[in-house]
Amino acid sequence: MAIDTLELTDHLSLVLGTRKGHFPTSYSFLVRDEISALIDTGCGLDLLREINEKFNIDILLNSHGHPDHSAGNFLFPDKPLHVPKMGAKSHGRLELLSRRFFPNEVQAERWRAWIRQTMGFSDRQPTDFFDDGDIFDFGRTRLQAIHTPGHTQDHFCFLELGSGILLAFDIDLTSFGPWYGNVESSLKDFRSAIAKVRDFKPHAIASSHRLPVLRNIEEHLNKYESVFDRRNKLILDMIRKGASRSEILRGKPIYRRHPFARDVLPLFEARMVDLHLEEMIELGMVRFENGKLLPA
Repeated sequence: MAIDTLELTDHLSLVLGTRKGHFPTSYSFLVRDEISALIDTGCGLDLLREINEKFNIDILLNSHGHPDHSAGNFLFPDKPLHVPKMGAKSHGRLELLSRRFFPNEVQAERWRAWIRQTMGFSDRQPTDFFDDGDIFDFGRTRLQAIHTPGHTQDHFCFLELGSGILLAFDIDLTSFGPWYGNVESSLKDFRSAIAKVRDFKPHAIASSHRLPVLRNIEEHLNKYESVFDRRNKLILDMIRKGASRSEILRGKPIYRRHPFARDVLPLFEARMVDLHLEEMIELGMVRFENGKLLPA
């Protein structure tokens, strides 16, 4: 299998993967320097086997605990695996991840079954941990870890200090917009994470589910962030027409449709809608009165 890559610097490249970053896969990043590294292992198991054969990978890094970024860790059993300190207890352990991401066992089991079926995930526990501000020095490539929670509590970006390229992972700048569908996800933290990315003024942004953004960075960040408010408006319009929470969920304001993973996407939809309702109540846009959602 050919390894399709996009060079970001002389020593850092994006691995496009078997599905070009489309979920339930993600792009990986390959460092070929004095120390070689593979960052995230969701690009496809067959492709990862090819990478393992072709490149002498020294260490693995994971940006956060989601399986579409860590499914292939088990293919590198003898390599050090560095993961965020925040998610250390559950990282790479599907049973514990499911309990972390979902509020009850029925939902957790539904998710585990789907992950096993779609991603070929096998448990592999980490060996090392990193935190906000830590720097990985591979030689001419130096990556600074930046904690950017919201998507998950343990989500990180990496800034390549020489080029100013930001590896943003699931602050992915896709047209779908931000994703915050787990019980630990936070809309407020996600907004703050985008602001943090903006403050670093990256020269380019390479993420996990779309091709890199090389120009008009501020415009892309603004458009991505505006999805929060667009979703608020859509849900508020539904409330103004008298919709209850259950009717809002049936309207699918986040996904619009559930074309796959029909046992799982409604769980994500409900969590994201609830976060919007919480934000709108806090902002005084919506009130909850006598068991009903009402516009303020």
